[in-house]
Amino acid sequence: MVRILVRCAAFGIALAVTGALAPGTRAQTGDPEAGARAWDAMCDNCHGPDAEGGFGPDLAGGRGLTPEQFRRAIRRPWGVMPTLNVEQLSDQGIADVYAFVAAKPAVPEPGEWRWRRAPETAPLGQRLYMNTAGCGQCHEPENAYGRMWLGEHAKEADFDYFARQIYEHTDKYPRGRMGTYRRERLPESVLREIYQWMVIDIGMRASIGAVIEMGERRGEETPFTVTLTNRGVTNVGLDVDGVTVFVKVPPSMTVAGGTGAGYQGAQPLATLGLEPRLPLAPHSHDDSGRVERPRQDLSGDVVVWRIPHLAAGEALTLSFTLSGPPPTEQTLQDFSGSTVHWESPGRNANGSPPVMVYRDLRLPDQGDHELIRPPR
Repeated sequence: MVRILVRCAAFGIALAVTGALAPGTRAQTGDPEAGARAWDAMCDNCHGPDAEGGFGPDLAGGRGLTPEQFRRAIRRPWGVMPTLNVEQLSDQGIADVYAFVAAKPAVPEPGEWRWRRAPETAPLGQRLYMNTAGCGQCHEPENAYGRMWLGEHAKEADFDYFARQIYEHTDKYPRGRMGTYRRERLPESVLREIYQWMVIDIGMRASIGAVIEMGERRGEETPFTVTLTNRGVTNVGLDVDGVTVFVKVPPSMTVAGGTGAGYQGAQPLATLGLEPRLPLAPHSHDDSGRVERPRQDLSGDVVVWRIPHLAAGEALTLSFTLSGPPPTEQTLQDFSGSTVHWESPGRNANGSPPVMVYRDLRLPDQGDHELIRPPR
């Protein structure tokens, strides 16, 4: 059994980092406004929006660290916090972040985790993912998009492939948001349990994307296209079967026609038997730990296409025309909730189910689905 002692100080910044500036070295002056922007981009999911703490320790008030100690804690963290390189956050950027947190009033108690702690009834891999490594604070409790990314490379995505993305992350993505984890801080035994849970137990996800684009208006009609893409690597990523695309029709408009593989015309959403995708939001659960599932708006019509199979690397263009007044910003917002659904692959039926408090609302009970990006 994997045993790791998890302390709030695991993120290393909270530890007493010794060392001072070398003789003749002058500390960089930080800009707290620039630091706030860097904080929002890199730090707040673990340390809280105002540095009040969460999974990572509270840093409001600077915790008594000197600027150089703070810099060293980011470049060579002691705990499970990943290492950030100079391309991700420059020394000036660190000075800016230090200025931001140092200006914040210290807090008497650390803040709440962005996503609550996984209980003992959760699968071991999920407990390590959430409580030990802290992955879920950024990647959400079921790592929906991490599993989708692995699904793009499914035939290559064995454990060794996964481990390289964690232990050599900044070698491949030097300017990404995530840093590189060190083996001595995140042992391979822990990573194997996480891989088992998210890839073997609940399964990789197909990487399906769809976007609506608006064409040039002709008379009383406005044409639109839906570009549907399986972003998996050809012959490597996951194929999908039983695809249904449904686009919500703005109330001010009616369907004048459509084309493309499997075009079914306009149908009432309530009779389709599918629901729009819901976003997963932090703290979206009641006191008993059950997810608070918002009521779905199933009113109105949707334009529907049914496609038997979409292979990895394949893309389709679907089109439809709406009749009515010229589209406004509100009209474009009314497309929100349009969804592409596929029957398989979905969540592994025989896998260890995640605890319901961490139910990923992007995933329906059967199959899987993803949001269609509305026109801009």
